[in-house]
Amino acid sequence: MRTPRSSLFVLLALLAPLLACGMLKKKPPPEPSATALAPPPVPPPPTTVAVPVPVAPPEVKVADEAIPTSEDFEDEAVDKVTDKSYKAELATLKKEIEAAK
Repeated sequence: MRTPRSSLFVLLALLAPLLACGMLKKKPPPEPSATALAPPPVPPPPTTVAVPVPVAPPEVKVADEAIPTSEDFEDEAVDKVTDKSYKAELATLKKEIEAAK
């Protein structure tokens, strides 16, 4: 048995797709204005400027022995840093690193 309420829901369910199709129609494209019909102005030709090519600096050759490594400072560190002074030396190194940044 159908009630008036269920009939109304069926009617709305059948009409909703029909109304939705009408809403999905494409809008007509806007009419072109007078300024849109005129051709765009031609940009002036680009001017070329001679840019000098950077020259690569000469490659510097350094002997491997000239580069300091941790082994070079190992003997000095053993003599300078002790169990009692390592904290002060560590703090000094941290300050030097922070200052270098």
